[in-house]
Amino acid sequence: MTKNAVVRLCRSAQETIALGECVGRLAGPGQVIALDGPLGAGKTQLVRGLAIGAGVVNSSMVNSPSYVLLNIYPADPVNPAAKTVYHLDAYRTDNPAAFAALGWEELLEQEGLVVLEWAARVRELWPADYLHLQAHIIDAHARRWSAVAHGDRSMALLKALAAASAPPTIPICARRVNVQHPTQ
Repeated sequence: MTKNAVVRLCRSAQETIALGECVGRLAGPGQVIALDGPLGAGKTQLVRGLAIGAGVVNSSMVNSPSYVLLNIYPADPVNPAAKTVYHLDAYRTDNPAAFAALGWEELLEQEGLVVLEWAARVRELWPADYLHLQAHIIDAHARRWSAVAHGDRSMALLKALAAASAPPTIPICARRVNVQHPTQ
């Protein structure tokens, strides 16, 4: 099955944060974002930007939840558009059922953004509607991010992301491509 995708090139951590900020601002309540990529690819930097865009109280608190599995960044109560971010990390799990027992289904019912790093490790837990962001390391600083939407909500987010322009000081390029997903 062919899906539409958006590919963005980020040449620095600041550009990765800007991309995350754009996603966080555009994502609606209840959006699930699956993140994958090698160690050091910038997944947590992307989540930091996502938290900024979502309007959390303190985005400087964003860090990798590898050892605690879940970090919750509350929405700023004075910002009516703000969304809580539920940041999970499946890096240390080898048992999707045990990961699910942490309250995965309950998180999916929240009105915040659910962001899962190392998502491929618990693929069978992904809901039908999600945005999959995959990081590819180009060099020491550059990353190519591919975003593939599954489901109506995520397709709307992907279209908004494709149409969004990066801040003028952040030269992020975007292009639409079709990618083949043999497992979908």
